[in-house]
Amino acid sequence: MKIWPGFPFVRIVLPLISGILLHRYLSEWLNLSIYTIAILSLLLIMAGLSGRIITGYGSRWVFGLLLNLVFVMLGFQLASLHHELNSSDHFSGLLNDEKAIFSGILAEPPSERANSFRAIVNIDRIYQVQDARSCKGRVMVYFSKDTVVSGLKYGDRIIFSTPPVRVTPPANPGEFDYAGYLANKAIYHQVYLKRAAYSVSKGNKGHWLRALAFNVRDGFLQVFSQYGIGGREFAVAAALMIGYDDRLDPEQRREFSGAGAMHILCVSGLHVGIVFLMADKFFFFLGRRKKGKVLKPLMIILVIWLYALITGLAPSVMRASLMFSLVTVGNALSRKSHIYNTLAASAFFLLILNPAMLFEVGFQLSYAAVIGIVTFQPHLKKIWAPQSKVLKYLWDILLVSLAAQLATGPLSVMYFHQFPNYFLLTNLLVIPFAGILIYTGVIFLFFSLLPAFGKIAAFVLVTEVKSLNWVIAMIEDLPGAVSRNLFLSGFSALLLYMLILALLALYLSNKRIWFSIALATVLLLAADYARVNVLRARQQMLIVHSLNRHSAISLVMGRTHSILADSAVISEPGMLNYPLEGFRIKSGLSPPVLVGFDAETPAGDQVYFYKNGFLRFSGSRFAVISGGFIKPPRGRAINVDYVILTSNAKLNADDLTAYFPGAEFIADASNAYRRTMDWKDGFEKAGVKFHPVKDKGAWILSLP
Repeated sequence: MKIWPGFPFVRIVLPLISGILLHRYLSEWLNLSIYTIAILSLLLIMAGLSGRIITGYGSRWVFGLLLNLVFVMLGFQLASLHHELNSSDHFSGLLNDEKAIFSGILAEPPSERANSFRAIVNIDRIYQVQDARSCKGRVMVYFSKDTVVSGLKYGDRIIFSTPPVRVTPPANPGEFDYAGYLANKAIYHQVYLKRAAYSVSKGNKGHWLRALAFNVRDGFLQVFSQYGIGGREFAVAAALMIGYDDRLDPEQRREFSGAGAMHILCVSGLHVGIVFLMADKFFFFLGRRKKGKVLKPLMIILVIWLYALITGLAPSVMRASLMFSLVTVGNALSRKSHIYNTLAASAFFLLILNPAMLFEVGFQLSYAAVIGIVTFQPHLKKIWAPQSKVLKYLWDILLVSLAAQLATGPLSVMYFHQFPNYFLLTNLLVIPFAGILIYTGVIFLFFSLLPAFGKIAAFVLVTEVKSLNWVIAMIEDLPGAVSRNLFLSGFSALLLYMLILALLALYLSNKRIWFSIALATVLLLAADYARVNVLRARQQMLIVHSLNRHSAISLVMGRTHSILADSAVISEPGMLNYPLEGFRIKSGLSPPVLVGFDAETPAGDQVYFYKNGFLRFSGSRFAVISGGFIKPPRGRAINVDYVILTSNAKLNADDLTAYFPGAEFIADASNAYRRTMDWKDGFEKAGVKFHPVKDKGAWILSLP
């Protein structure tokens, strides 16, 4: 095809991505070694040296096939190498030594969380009784709140004896996969350290460039504080300008997310693009000189990467910086490199360095947004061409916002289950605000060395941030600002993208085939929607959730959702949001009705019947046993199908099997670990089925 020669990086990044996907989903069945790549590369070289392969038009597919296979294998192998857990020198192979001492380097400054401080540590050495061994691997370290971590910096050495434990997968259906999230960052273990459990060796032992980046960032944060910028204004200014979002409170995150403006608080392509335009205008005079044609792009690239340095070299900034650097180089060489090829080139280099980046939501959304803008915006622009400069500026913002939303909307709904309905209004107001704030911030930081001018600039910056916060709160408070609790499967998201592309192709070519494809896609979407709704209407399940030190039992009948729970959960239902919200959205359930264990169902309830610890649900019988359970006379059996043990029920396995013969037993997460293990040992000896929720995760009973 004649189209491919202009997109060399598109041609190679697609098979590279295919190889990474193969490793993620089929590595258990495929064992592709480095030797496979070597053999394919040798065949590729031989094909390239063969005159008949090069000149024979009908045989070109051989060379193309081999080239694609090489990059598929390369992607597979790179993904395998990035999966450090399989490496022979990973520290996890030495965790059996109870007396081992772990030593590692802080990979980032600690960040504050609700109940702890958190930081990534690169383990590089383990001390054992007889020797010390070099190793590798990353650990997520949580420092207790009573720990003084303000003095810890990137590059400090942390020494501790508490063995790291494996990050557990989600314990409840639909719960956020934190283990998978960390695995994409090559982190598979975590450890919680109290003050007496570790020691610190000061001194920068990390990479000098990252140390410089964090020092520069911390320096700018101190400048904000010195000029009295604090509270919500500090949080937004620091996040918007240099990507430091640790000070954003949940209310601010909710407001910005609901208004559809969360992207401006994550330094990315928008911010780097503004810096790029600032640098391009600032160095305009260099373009008029002969030597300046070389110097100007170098200065622009330098400014872009200095900004990346200030933000702490965050992944989102590095992606955008690489994109704009490649665009700058292309312009300097006067080559009409297509933007798709530039995007593919940046993705190719980033995935070579870190294949797991492909599965990061930020990576997917940033590339989707840029691809959407360059694909849809030129065609949307033809709808109307305003004559006024102000109208043209505002119209361009609307079109860019719409183009980006077309490309990112399905992904956003799939991952975050909500959609900002006023995103056009938000971006119309917020994007100019972001540009003004970044300009003001640069001026403030420049004049901060002069206290008199610095105070004026700080006052202007704070006023602008307060205005931005007011605008965001106003939009988020509008009726119907956010559509929440949306569920979109991966298959449906793919169909939506197919529909959008088919409609674009129909608009450009006016060929009937694209209308047929669009219509077929709509029918598939409708069929999938109907299928999901039928399944939701028929679903019946009982779930004993994993809720640390608490009890919660979901009863689902169609879209009706009831939860039997202990008194603490009843008084503070917010603790159910994190473990249960994803399940509720995926299952299309109505808001749950909470029922305490000491309550009973009203007469005539058709969903379930519950009274005095005994439950009947969809033909199955349950006993919910707690610490206050009154033992029946010895020898009197209670006929139930399942027994749910809660709150350290004071019955041993022998008593339970005697009182409830033939039943299956489930111990929820409100029970102490020792009590659960005692039950486990007793039930194993008796040959009785037992499910400890703390170990195995939520217990799910799906009923016909």
